[in-house]
Amino acid sequence: MVDIKVSKEKNDFKERELKLLEVLLLNLAAQANAQTIKEGMAMNPLERKENELYSYQFAWQKAITEHQYDEFMEAVSRRYNQAFKMSEISDVNIGFLENSYLQTK
Repeated sequence: MVDIKVSKEKNDFKERELKLLEVLLLNLAAQANAQTIKEGMAMNPLERKENELYSYQFAWQKAITEHQYDEFMEAVSRRYNQAFKMSEISDVNIGFLENSYLQTK
């Protein structure tokens, strides 16, 4: 299980733009999963905090190996960074929280 949060300080995106960005990033994560893990993946939205553009938790029914996890994270990171570059959106922070269910909130 991993939480992926994308944030940008002082962003001025409208709700519709955030929804379009969310759909794009979910599709990119699904492609990364199909290429690396090749198993079904649950995508659960998390509460978006101030300055966050996107906040989702991804989970698999069966445990994945560390190698699969590393490949997935690399594929997601590459795809997200390329999408932001092509969209001319700069100064974006992509955060990953592995095994997020172990963290106390």
